[in-house]
Amino acid sequence: MAERSCLQCGETPASLKLNDIDICGIAGGYEYVELRELWPRHRWADWKDSELAKFGVKPEAYDKYRRASLFDLEYVDCADLITGCIRIVTKADVELFDLKIGTCIGCGNVAPSAEEVPVGA
Repeated sequence: MAERSCLQCGETPASLKLNDIDICGIAGGYEYVELRELWPRHRWADWKDSELAKFGVKPEAYDKYRRASLFDLEYVDCADLITGCIRIVTKADVELFDLKIGTCIGCGNVAPSAEEVPVGA
């Protein structure tokens, strides 16, 4: 059986021991490495149904994301989200994402009719 990794930082117990790491965090940066995220403890346990619900995951997709990393949960498939596709509805979104109104920012799907897309300012 493969060794479990922390759902927050992605490290395994063996890699923590090998690299003498005693924190749960994510480093980032270019010229200087800085700590971007820091948690009080590692997360070895699977996500609970209630936690997956907070991320907007549909109940029928819970098992698919039970061991997903914290950062993978930011990119749940639109079909597995309670809200479904997240469509561009404002002119500001069009400029920000460089996509047409009605296009999903997650999967790129375009709404088949204008009636599906609320008109924004």
